[in-house]
Amino acid sequence: MLRELKIRNLAIIESADLEWGAGFTAVTGETGAGKSILLNALKFILGAKVKPDLIRQGADKLKVEAVFDIPPAKALKAALARLEIDSEGEDIVLERELTPAGKNRCRVNGSGVTTAVLEEIGAHLVDLHGQHHQQSLLDPATHLAFLDGFSKLDAQVEAYHRGYRAWKDIGDRLREAGDGARRVREQYDFLKFQARELEKAPLAAGEEERIESELKMRNSLERIGAGLQSSLSILEGEEGDVLGKVVRLQKELLGLGKFLSPNPFEAHMQPLESARDGLADLRSALRAYRLPQSADAARLDELNARLALIQKLKAKYHTDMAGLVELRDRRKRELEGFENSDADIDGLKAGLAEAFVRARALADGLSGQRHDASRAFDMKVNKNLQGLGMEGAQFETRIRSLVPAGEAAGGEARGSEDPAGLTATGYDQVEYFLAANPGEPARPLRQIASGGEISRIMLAIKSALAESDPRPLLVFDELDTGIGGVTANRVGESLKELAGHHQLIVITHLHQVAAQAERQKKVIKELEGGRTVTRVIPLSAKERVQELARMMGDESSQATLKHARELLAQP
Repeated sequence: MLRELKIRNLAIIESADLEWGAGFTAVTGETGAGKSILLNALKFILGAKVKPDLIRQGADKLKVEAVFDIPPAKALKAALARLEIDSEGEDIVLERELTPAGKNRCRVNGSGVTTAVLEEIGAHLVDLHGQHHQQSLLDPATHLAFLDGFSKLDAQVEAYHRGYRAWKDIGDRLREAGDGARRVREQYDFLKFQARELEKAPLAAGEEERIESELKMRNSLERIGAGLQSSLSILEGEEGDVLGKVVRLQKELLGLGKFLSPNPFEAHMQPLESARDGLADLRSALRAYRLPQSADAARLDELNARLALIQKLKAKYHTDMAGLVELRDRRKRELEGFENSDADIDGLKAGLAEAFVRARALADGLSGQRHDASRAFDMKVNKNLQGLGMEGAQFETRIRSLVPAGEAAGGEARGSEDPAGLTATGYDQVEYFLAANPGEPARPLRQIASGGEISRIMLAIKSALAESDPRPLLVFDELDTGIGGVTANRVGESLKELAGHHQLIVITHLHQVAAQAERQKKVIKELEGGRTVTRVIPLSAKERVQELARMMGDESSQATLKHARELLAQP
């Protein structure tokens, strides 16, 4: 549940530190006092997009912080783990700042996050219902989620979705394979010509460099031979005899050791030994090296032809040697794939049919459970509606199958025109209908419901979902639009009952609703230092009596005050 809400510089709220308890809290106040600002604070901390003009005039930033108890919901804990957000403690702290320049800074348990992540985490903690959210009830796209939530079908929905995704993935691979085979078929002769041309060329990593190196060597035989002979002469010939001089130098230095103790040149003996060994190895290598007897004109022609072919292909295909090798290998794979494509496509088709059968079976099971659950759901919602002053109304969940009549298993996925009728949620379309009065035909909610009816239907549905909804906090604003009298009493009683399963914050202007709350906060607007400020204050029992009397229209009347006390005294 929400324990603390700290607000800084939000519209006309300069500073507010609000504590919240479990159960039902009513938020009341004069029209225009700023009750909607409190709702804006909650929307802000839950990641909603806001404009910088929400920042209090003259402030450097807007800041809201909310502290929640971590609920036991597996989905929230999985999200925190996936996002690598610390969740070892008992609290989850959401923070968000906004500067006049429009820069956001968001944190969850001290970890920097985006507003999108803040919204994702907030969706596990709070279910917020304002006028916009209640109007969403008129959209049939939301109805299936309500039914699945009531039915506790999370595991079945997830199992179906895995089967559906596997079927779609094979369908995607089948389309890709067919498209690839079609492209190769259309260009088969051209691709085969390229493959043969590249196969004939001496294409290998480093081949061009090897050819150039051999050409350079064969064109320089005389110069290389002279260099080899000169090097040997320096090492061992009369002109130099470097190796002999190193050996003699070693002997001389060793001889000095007879007269100098310690020998100051001892440390230089090892490097001389290494030099002598190295020069000896070099002499062996020079003696062993064999040059071709002649440049070999035929070999030169062959090398020049190979090099010219490589350069021609590089220019033709606008790439380097590595690119030519990659192109050759790709053409080979394409042609081999084309030759095997029929077998691959047949295998994918068989796999697609099998995956469809599995997905369809899961969808069948899911649909059957939804039909069963819809009857229990309708009974519960209708019972709640009776208690909310809609005695003659009949709520009905209608489920329409997207599967064409007589459709056989199999077939490729084709998006929205899929002959199988399967979607990411199954093949059911759910829409809510209502017969507002006895004897009237049931019609879709979007066609008939008034503002007051929508509020009560939403409350009836939320009450039906009370035990299955994992979100700990429900926030209602304008729930009492278009109602009063006995109906308002019933709405208040229903909210009180719902508070047995959730923490509720209800922004209301009806005394019948506020009287049912376990606690009450009042939003007031004051003038302070020449500026208007809004405060949110918790009310004592005596102050609640005064506030309820004001909401009834006459806070100075003893009869009204007495009635307010009686309302609060009711169990």
